[in-house]
Amino acid sequence: MSRADRVARRRDPSIILPRVQSVIMHPGGGRAAAGRTGASGRYAQDRGVVSSYAWGADYHGVLGGRLKRLGAHLNAVAGGVGRFYVDTGAILERDFAERAGLGFVGKNSLVIHPRGGSGFFIGELFSTVALPRDGDEDAGVVPRGKGKPGCGACSKCRVACPTGAIVQDYQVDARRCISYLTIELKGAIPVGLRRGVGNRVYGCDICQLVCPWNRVEWGKKAAPRGGYSPMFGSVAEDVATPRLTELVCMSDEEFEQRFRESAVYRIGRERMARNAAVALGNVGGRDELAVVEEVARRDGSELVREHAQWAAREIRDRLARGGGGGGVGG
Repeated sequence: MSRADRVARRRDPSIILPRVQSVIMHPGGGRAAAGRTGASGRYAQDRGVVSSYAWGADYHGVLGGRLKRLGAHLNAVAGGVGRFYVDTGAILERDFAERAGLGFVGKNSLVIHPRGGSGFFIGELFSTVALPRDGDEDAGVVPRGKGKPGCGACSKCRVACPTGAIVQDYQVDARRCISYLTIELKGAIPVGLRRGVGNRVYGCDICQLVCPWNRVEWGKKAAPRGGYSPMFGSVAEDVATPRLTELVCMSDEEFEQRFRESAVYRIGRERMARNAAVALGNVGGRDELAVVEEVARRDGSELVREHAQWAAREIRDRLARGGGGGGVGG
C-alpha cells in the first residue's frame, strides 16, 4: 500500500524538507464522549454511524491553520523554513509523537496518552530551525517498555474488531480496517468484509471505545470555540447517525451541501453511497429494500449499483429467514 517514494520520505525527513532540524508535534482536537449519541454503534435499521471525529469541523483545517500560524511565527523570530502536515503526508507520525512525549503506541496502533487516552489528532511542523528537544520524560510520558505506560496483557481492541484488522499486537492490516474500507478505499469493499462493517458509513471508533485508557469521558474536555474544533458531547442525530436511505440516494449537490465543512466531504458522494448501501445490506429491513433496489437499477455509478445489488440480496435473505432489520453492535 506504500509506494517507494513514500517509504523513502518516511525514512528520511530531509526529503520532505531539506536541511530540516526539528519536528514539532502538535496534538489537537478530541473525541466526543463515549456513550453519547453515535458512539456505541447500536441503532435503528435506517441509520448509519459516523466516527465521532467527523461530527464537527474538518480537523485538517483546524490543526493546519494552527500549524501554519506557528510556522510563520517561528520563521519570523528565528528565520528558517517550515512545512506542516495534518494526516496528509508520508510521515511516521506515531513514531514522532511517541518520541515527542505525546503518548505511547497501543496495540491498536494509535497513540495513547495515559491521562487523555487516544482521542486526539496529530499534526506536525517540520522546520529548518534547530530547537531544543523536549519529549519523553520532559513531557511526563515515555514510550512503552518495562515499567512504562502501555497495554500490558489487554487485548480488548483486537477481540472487538469486527473485521479482524488487528492481526497481532501493534500490527493493523489496514486493508481490513473499517476506517480504511469506508474512507480511503476507492473501489469495491471486499464482499467477505462487508458484514463486519455493520452500519458504519464513515470511519470506526470500536478499538478506542473498548480501550481502558479511554476510561475518561472524551466529552469532558474544554468546549469548542467558534465552531472550528471537532464537536464534544451531545450532537445532532443526523450528524452522528444519518439516515441510510438519505445517504444512498444523495445527489452530488446534496452531498456537497451537507458535508462540505466536514471531514466526510473528502470521500465524495459515490463512496458515501457505497458505504450506505453496505450498511443497509447489514441492517435494513423491508422498507429499506425498495430503496436499495431502486438504487441498484438507477444510480449512475457502477460501484454504487453493485453494492446496492449486494445489499438487496442480503435484505431478501434476511427477510426469507424471518428476520427484520439486521441489528449490529460494536
